Amino acid sequence: MLLLRSIRKKLQSNGFDLCDPIHTAWYNKLIANEGLVESGALKILPEPSSSVLDDESNDDMTSPSTSPSYNAVLVGNTKTIWPSFIDWLAMKVGEKKRQHMDDIKSSSSCSSISRDDDGSDMMSSHERAVEDVIHSNPFDTYCEESLSRSLQELLYHSEDASKSITSYDLFWSNGKRQKVTISNNNGHHQLNNVSSNEVYHCYNDTQDSFLVSMQRIASVTGQYWHDEANTKLCVHPLYGTWTAFRALVVFETTENLDNSDERSSGNRSTPLSVPTPPPPPPPCPCPVLEEEMEEAKKIFDYAMNMTDSGSDNNNIGSYGTQSNKSWAQLCTFLHNQVCQGSDWDEVPESMKPWIELRNVISTGRDDWKYDEAQLLYHYTKDPNILRKELSRIV
Repeated sequence: MLLLRSIRKKLQSNGFDLCDPIHTAWYNKLIANEGLVESGALKILPEPSSSVLDDESNDDMTSPSTSPSYNAVLVGNTKTIWPSFIDWLAMKVGEKKRQHMDDIKSSSSCSSISRDDDGSDMMSSHERAVEDVIHSNPFDTYCEESLSRSLQELLYHSEDASKSITSYDLFWSNGKRQKVTISNNNGHHQLNNVSSNEVYHCYNDTQDSFLVSMQRIASVTGQYWHDEANTKLCVHPLYGTWTAFRALVVFETTENLDNSDERSSGNRSTPLSVPTPPPPPPPCPCPVLEEEMEEAKKIFDYAMNMTDSGSDNNNIGSYGTQSNKSWAQLCTFLHNQVCQGSDWDEVPESMKPWIELRNVISTGRDDWKYDEAQLLYHYTKDPNILRKELSRIV
């Protein structure tokens, strides 16, 4: 068994301060009841036996059988991830810089290096390193590298878990799926990454967009209220809207090894027979004031329905997204677009209502709202934001 306390402690060290346990059967039941499995909009998740013990809900660990257990954790973050990310980014710049210097030293001639008229380098090794790093989608890379490394180290040092857990699936919020298998070779714990080419839970080009809904996953943990009917927001009673989900980690145990491939394929409309899962927690009540939800609904409708008449930031008519965009295009617009936005005046008018939608909810806003750099980068991916952040520490 993995201990929930150990998972949380390990992940928090890299800025992933949200780690909520679930049993995937809860999610499967939810989407089945909503008719989303039958319609083909969403796929069921594997339902391996429980392997994560909640040692934080029961102080008397002499009787672990009384503690709830789960088969997956939803990993996310609040604003606390940003300093960890910037430190990692600075480390990557240092690595790139050393690589550039080594390339120069190993070159038989420096004549290929671009220089100004006075003979100085047009771009220093440090500047080249910064440019290489900030233009390579670094935040997603940080999340994938640090979370994967944390899980591998956690399982490597957990003897009980390494004996019972055979593999785990990472369903990333950016649409990737990764299966990590665990084997013991001459007493050494080996982890072999097996990536899938299938886009398992990103969006399709249909209105039923997500094949695995992170918002629904969050709602079945009992820790988040999901406004599915109106704004699609997920609101935490403490952190408000200032959270982000990075991955769902589903652990496979030796008990389920024989049937794991069939279940994880996602092709069955109902999961195979497995031990009865624990009962789900009660739903999180709405933590948002009624008048704020009314205002949020207005902003959401405004963003969805206004027609984009141009890309000029000063053009008031271009406020909002095109009403004829599919859900897939909208998801691409919100999550993958790279545009100017190192300060609020530079943010495209079509992006501003989506930021305001989050900000209109007062729950958690005073204490947990992202700092400006993190907030603007979250929506614009503007490399200039990272350049400014690095200039303060490098």
